[in-house]
Amino acid sequence: MVTDAETSVLSKGLNYAISPPEICAEEFVLATELACKHLPLADGIQLRAKIASTLNSSKVPEQNITKDERKAIKDLKKAENIIILPADKGKSTVVLDKVEYEEKVTTMLDDKKTYEELPTDPTQKYKRKLVSVLSSLKKEGKISEVKYKQLYPTAENVPRLYCTPKIHKPNTPLRPIVDYTATIGYSTSRWLADILGGLVGKTQHHVKNSQHLSEELGKVIIEEEDILNSHDVVSLFTNTPIDQVLDIVKNRLEKENVLRVYNKETGFKLTSDDVVQLLDFILTTTYFTFRGKSIANFLVQPWAALFRR
Repeated sequence: MVTDAETSVLSKGLNYAISPPEICAEEFVLATELACKHLPLADGIQLRAKIASTLNSSKVPEQNITKDERKAIKDLKKAENIIILPADKGKSTVVLDKVEYEEKVTTMLDDKKTYEELPTDPTQKYKRKLVSVLSSLKKEGKISEVKYKQLYPTAENVPRLYCTPKIHKPNTPLRPIVDYTATIGYSTSRWLADILGGLVGKTQHHVKNSQHLSEELGKVIIEEEDILNSHDVVSLFTNTPIDQVLDIVKNRLEKENVLRVYNKETGFKLTSDDVVQLLDFILTTTYFTFRGKSIANFLVQPWAALFRR
């Protein structure tokens, strides 16, 4: 049973920033030192000075939750029979029975056409493969030493699976999401997203968001004999043919000016084959772990990443 204080704090949303009871200077110093490793010496010294000055003049912010709400947060963290998740649509916070949640995830992972249990953790093998590709790009002068260090996989967290409940659909199905933060391919994925972002929006079939879609549909005239039909894509990622995706990306990069402009701005010498090689690595090394009541250290990999035509 969720108490009034727990309901109150949950209603604020999972992204609500709670004022800390004290300023944790050690955390800021550690984060600053990690950032300075990737900066020139002079910039690092300047950043340290700014952070030190800011910490010396900082005061503990005014508290924005009550004592009961702060206690409720501790109680919710200790609760072992529930799991708290963001809803798949909107900004709602959902409290689910943990056993029911884990049973749904287990059922999803039992689909052998989509997921395969891995006998060992492939992190080190994938890391060596990525480092080999990045080292070749640096050796051939296609990326700088600074970019190589930025992309080098220092963090080795195994990607973690969690699911968001679709409360707008019957029986509350789950949408699987893999948390890729601080994994070996995280920095490379973000870099590729920046490069390929230049290809987005250059087609008549592109819509920016739901508002843009609504505006475009408002221009459509439906005749009496016409039928407006909507298709819902199920499990888009695991049903995406990766070989075809790579061919499309390479074709677009060679036909459009995106990569040429990027190289001119950065001084890099990347080719479409280089980008596709990195993209192929990211798309075919997707794996994750899910720790639940009925599954321990369950490493799985999407079927699309294993399947080749």
